[in-house]
Formats: sequence, structure tokens, C-alpha cells
Amino acid sequence: MPSPLAPHAATRRFFHASALALALAAAGCAAPPVQVAEPSAPAPQAAPTPPPPAEPPGRIIFAGFAMHSQSKAFRNDVLLAEKLVSGIDPNALMLKLANPAKDQSADWPQATAENFALVMAKMAEVAHPRDRVLLLISTHANPGLLSVNAAGKNQQPITPKILSDALAPLAKVPTLVVLSACYSGAFIEPLKAPNRVVLTATDVRATSFKCQYTGNNTPFAEALFGQAGAEKLSITDWMGEAQKSIAAQEKRRKLPASKPQAFVGDEAKAWAGQPLKDWLQAP
Repeated sequence: MPSPLAPHAATRRFFHASALALALAAAGCAAPPVQVAEPSAPAPQAAPTPPPPAEPPGRIIFAGFAMHSQSKAFRNDVLLAEKLVSGIDPNALMLKLANPAKDQSADWPQATAENFALVMAKMAEVAHPRDRVLLLISTHANPGLLSVNAAGKNQQPITPKILSDALAPLAKVPTLVVLSACYSGAFIEPLKAPNRVVLTATDVRATSFKCQYTGNNTPFAEALFGQAGAEKLSITDWMGEAQKSIAAQEKRRKLPASKPQAFVGDEAKAWAGQPLKDWLQAP
């Protein structure tokens, strides 16, 4: 005999099943399942930019030209300047050319106008802004012309324009130009440049010791490069001492004043005011 409670139990089971179905349906309509994003892989990092290559350390580039074969003093001037430069910078680049006098060594290239142009072009090619350039020309001269004489024969001279054009590519490199020659003051105006110093043995019209160079060196080069303690002096003081020495010698020997000249460009004043031994460290 069936229990009197059976219909009620069936009803309850139906209710519970219907409620569960409605609950599931309600849950499904109320909110969709949350999509959890997959963790993304980290973006690849760019390789660090390599630092720029270090600038090479500064050095002195010395070019010395003994352009006349009439006197041994001209080649000796280059040697005297080389000695001072090597004391300041043992790693200096030395370029030496000469038209030697009789019985003088001929182991250097000739100081012709063509070789001068080649050396100056090469110097401009290898020089960096941190380098320092010292150019020495020692020779006889006429007004506005630096003489070139090899084996007793005159060749194409060096004019202010030739020299100015050769120096133009070095405009950004601190450059010291020394001209030991008569009438060399005529070269100052054409050679003026902001980062340049020009030192000459005479003014525009004067000769130097009557163009008679019978000693080991020309008087002007000796007063500069042979000066005791030169490396401790600034370029301006160094030239000042040379001017005093030249004036004293001329007075003693009763010779006309040669009046050595100096030009210092605006950008050159900082390094021209430093001791020569600190030339490479000067701004």
C-alpha cells in the first residue's frame, strides 16, 4: 500500500529540481564567466647603446722646414725646436724637412714647395682637435716671400697665400706658427686666425741680424727654442723673453732692430697663457 506521504515527496523533488534549474539559469544570465588573460611575455629590451669611442689623447704635431741651403743654421733650428718639443711631449709626431748646407746631413726629405704642401696636407688629415700643432719655417726671405733654395738653386718660394691656404684646414686645431726669417712680419696679417699664434723674427720691413747667420742657429730661433726654462713659461712670456734677448744682442752689436712680432688669436689666448709644458692640458 503506498504511503500517504509519497505525493508530497514527489512534489518536493520536483520543486528542488525546478529551483536548481532556475538558479543555474539565473546565474548564467546574470554574468558571463570572467575571462582571465594569459600573462604576456615581457617585451624584449633593446640592447644598450655602446658608448662613443674615446677620443685619442692629444699630442704635439711638429713640422719643421729648413728651406735654404746657404746656412747650416736653418737645419739646426729644426733640431733645436725638436729638442724642446720632445721634452714637452715624448709622443710628439715629428716631421722634418731640410735643404741642407754643404757638408750637412741630407737624411731628411727636401724642403721644397711641393713637399711642403704634401706635409701640410697630411698634417691636416691626421690632426685632431685635442692635438697641438707647431710649425717652424727657418730660411732667408724677401718682403712677402719665404725663400726656398736647394743645392744652391732658388726654387718656388712660399707666399703668404700658400702658407695661409695650407694652414686653413687646421682652423680647429690650436696652432703655433714660428717664422725665423727676415721680413717675416709681413706674414702675420694673412695668417691671423682665432685659434692660432704667430711669432715672427722681424716686423714687416726689418731684416734679422742683416741676414747673416754664421752661428749654429738663427738668433731668433735660438732665443726661442734654446731659452733656458722655456717649458715653464707661457707662450706669451716665452716670446717676451726672446724679444728682450734679441733687443739686447742687437744693441750690443750695434745692429738695426729687427722687432720680432707676435699675434695671439682670441681663441688661442687660453692656451697661449699656459706654461708650454702644460700645453696639451690647456683648454
